[in-house]
Amino acid sequence: MYGRRHYRGYRGNGRQTGAVLQAVLWAITAVCIVVVCVAMAIHTKASQVVAAEPMVLPVSVTVREREIVDLARETVSEMERAGESAAIRMQAEKERAIVIDAGHGGMDGGCVFDDVKEKDINRRIAWEVVKKLRDRGYRAELARKGDDYVEKIDRVAYANRTNALLYVSIHQNSCEVGSVSGIETWYGENGVTEESRQLAQFVQQETVSATGAVSRELVSDDELCVINKSHMPSCLIETGFLSNKDERGKLCTEEYREKIAEGIVRGIERYLKVFP
Repeated sequence: MYGRRHYRGYRGNGRQTGAVLQAVLWAITAVCIVVVCVAMAIHTKASQVVAAEPMVLPVSVTVREREIVDLARETVSEMERAGESAAIRMQAEKERAIVIDAGHGGMDGGCVFDDVKEKDINRRIAWEVVKKLRDRGYRAELARKGDDYVEKIDRVAYANRTNALLYVSIHQNSCEVGSVSGIETWYGENGVTEESRQLAQFVQQETVSATGAVSRELVSDDELCVINKSHMPSCLIETGFLSNKDERGKLCTEEYREKIAEGIVRGIERYLKVFP
């Protein structure tokens, strides 16, 4: 009897303990549910707040944007300065003279045939070239004025001293064979040989085109003072042969000299379009 009562009492205590544990588990479950609900509510509220507020960029992004803006401003400033420098250079180029040299002069008459002196033909053509260049907006100067005699080296020295843009010397040709005629142009062998060759070629081509004269040689020379001592592109054009009766007759007319001058000017302009 003792043993049975003890066993029954043990099972009764076990049922009571199980009921307590079950109640505790339900309580814990309820608490967990409450906690999860509260957490979800808080997360939703936070998301709404974040969505409602404008995005704030990190400080590093803002700094980078400032750097980009500053760089853009510096670039614009550099472009403005470059534009100003280019304008100054262009203005300086306009102020540089194209020097036109009427070969010979004064006591040096050059070649003479039937009282037609080379120095006079040269001077008339040179003055016509200067007028045409000025009419087109260029600054042009004569290496000698009137019938003055100026040493060749002094003419070139004047062009070099004034930083002339171009130097073009005008001459007449002669030959023992009276039938020889036409135009030929010379250029020097100096620091600007290629530019001088191009200038000579354009002047030759345009003058032949304007006059219809025979096109003779384009000649390189390392001895002619006026085209070898110059610091700028230069050429020497022989516009005709005074030893040729027919060509001499043309050179004595204002109409033909005007055609020569127009051709020389067109050659200069053509050169300046290639080498501004």
